[in-house]
Amino acid sequence: MENQPEFRDAILLEKGTLDSRKIQDEVVEAALNLVKSNPDIGSILLECSDLPPYAHAVQKAVGLPVFDFFTMIHYVHTALVRTPFTGFM
Repeated sequence: MENQPEFRDAILLEKGTLDSRKIQDEVVEAALNLVKSNPDIGSILLECSDLPPYAHAVQKAVGLPVFDFFTMIHYVHTALVRTPFTGFM
């Protein structure tokens, strides 16, 4: 992502503004290129804490599971704070 112009300028260089749509397009393009170059990929991990807002768009574009720190927090939370099973509705 460091070579993507909007991401680099907004996030890394902290230009003071952020065009979320442009960043989303850059993230999706990077994910598509990653999967195209590595067709054996089974999932994507968004390591940067600035990327979770784009996880849905990435998943929609590549059709793979997408993980980020929100999915890990949710995973740990559900393991620590269990609720009674009430069936499926």
